[in-house]
Amino acid sequence: MNCEQANKIPLETVLKSMGYAALGKHSGGSEQWFENPFRTERTPSFSVNHKKNLWQDLGTGEGGSVIDLVMQYGNTSVSGALTWLSDHIGGNSLPQINRTHSTGEFEQKKARYEVRKSGIVMNPALVGYIEQRGISQKVARKHLKEVRYFDTETEKEFFGLGMQNHLGGWSIRNKYMKTVIAPNGFADVRGNGEKANTVNVFEGMFDYLSYLMMTDQTDARMRSIILNSTKMAKQAADYLRKDLTVQNVVLWFDNEPEGSKASEAVEQATAHFTALPYAVYDARNTFYGYEDLNASWVATKEKNRIEIRPIKYHDSDQNDNLQMDL
Repeated sequence: MNCEQANKIPLETVLKSMGYAALGKHSGGSEQWFENPFRTERTPSFSVNHKKNLWQDLGTGEGGSVIDLVMQYGNTSVSGALTWLSDHIGGNSLPQINRTHSTGEFEQKKARYEVRKSGIVMNPALVGYIEQRGISQKVARKHLKEVRYFDTETEKEFFGLGMQNHLGGWSIRNKYMKTVIAPNGFADVRGNGEKANTVNVFEGMFDYLSYLMMTDQTDARMRSIILNSTKMAKQAADYLRKDLTVQNVVLWFDNEPEGSKASEAVEQATAHFTALPYAVYDARNTFYGYEDLNASWVATKEKNRIEIRPIKYHDSDQNDNLQMDL
């Protein structure tokens, strides 16, 4: 297979086979939004022009062909992308690329992003962003780093708030975008309290920080898993399955509109955890009426502290009530 042949493969086929769904059409129907393969976002910015078979990430200004997509997604070279496509394109679908545990085909090129420096959060833009999210500087600086990283393709340096994951990679975000620096994973923050058998699972870093704020904590007393993407749910659930000290899991996922793609992602993520041999609880009633825990905290932080009453999922056979040892 050569580049010309590879670039004739419909991008829609490639993206759907990678696990990224098509969203609404735009630009008079000539282009279509897709879930972004490079980061989680609430407003779609990844667009495909079916006629030209080209993609564009409006959030970063990047774009290109099928080859460009596979190169960037798999951190590989042109020859690596061609080899991979040639080996796997046999039918009408393309198997999912495993970005967390790369195969040999994707070890030919170094990672696109390189961390140049990480340290205490000092940048005024990041400090302001933290304040907008209702988080104190003390709490934020305890759990986040200011990360400066280099994009080897654009040869530009960027910065953001970073949380390091259990594999040594980073989830980085600022006011405008999210970025993952491989290896992708989730954060596992070990609590310093006595109730080590209960684990909180948060969808995003600011949900976790909001939990600390609303419970007057700087150091978490209870163990917490921060996914930073629902796509990490299966990996995190499998990880907890091997920990025999866990008895209770409390999910703090977003309140997404029913029937939406985001809601489907939350349901799939929830299913991974409810399949665990533990008592699994839903804490979303804590911030009922709000999109997520952070939105609830920003809106209500001047009022009384939020009362936490997780509800047991019906398919859990443990106790209905969980006494939260905050």
